[in-house]
Amino acid sequence: MRSWWRSALGCALLVWSLLAAISTVREGLATETDPIAELESDFLALVFDLPARGVIGYLEAYGDAGTDAAVRTYFAAQYALAPRVIVGRAGPEFVIVARGTERPGGDPRLDDYHLVASFPSGHRVYRRLVP
Repeated sequence: MRSWWRSALGCALLVWSLLAAISTVREGLATETDPIAELESDFLALVFDLPARGVIGYLEAYGDAGTDAAVRTYFAAQYALAPRVIVGRAGPEFVIVARGTERPGGDPRLDDYHLVASFPSGHRVYRRLVP
């Protein structure tokens, strides 16, 4: 009788382990990417082309600056690039141009700047020209 009990317990343990493994795999496959985490990692790539501290400009979108996507992108830059202070304007020595914020055909807000770095995410870093 003891062998029957051990076999039943072993089978139950095996079934429970398989169900737990299947559940874990299903959860892993079902997760969606977090857009904020994705934006943060995009902005973290800019760290090496920016000063460690100070005020960094951020080019606001030329149109629809107040959309949810534009605001989300701006705050993700703020969070990812701390302790730098990100301000929503051109003017500081360095300016971040997030993807989709520059005016098509050239942006006069960048006339006094030159491109420092461009990233696969579409974000770019500009630096003010020295007079």
